[in-house]
Amino acid sequence: MMVGIWNTIFGFGAFTLFYLILKPFFEVRYFAYTSAQVISMGLAYANAFICHKYITFRSPIRGRKGIFFEFVRFCMTNAAIAVFDFVWMPMLVELGHLSPILSAAIIIPIRGIFSYFGHLHFSFRKVKSSIHAA
Repeated sequence: MMVGIWNTIFGFGAFTLFYLILKPFFEVRYFAYTSAQVISMGLAYANAFICHKYITFRSPIRGRKGIFFEFVRFCMTNAAIAVFDFVWMPMLVELGHLSPILSAAIIIPIRGIFSYFGHLHFSFRKVKSSIHAA
């Protein structure tokens, strides 16, 4: 639970910071908040992988090969979640006329729920394989 709260705060904070930094540089608001999404997701996903692997799911997989495949599954899960993010953010901002920061505050906790279950059942699932010890 604490990791989920931390990841939500971290992701929202990173998005807000980068949006506020980038906003003055773009005439079209879409480019500012989309750029902030991309940058903040990269940072949040790196943070989330480490926290989920070692704290939330306590993954037993070790070794370069095993961690690599686990990271690939993690990235696949996050890619699916990013699609959700990149569809809903413009809908809330452009069609719903909400601010990008409020939209992120709505989307990030929802993304967190999908993330938890995706990582539980796919990214960090308990599998019997030779890559555990690789």
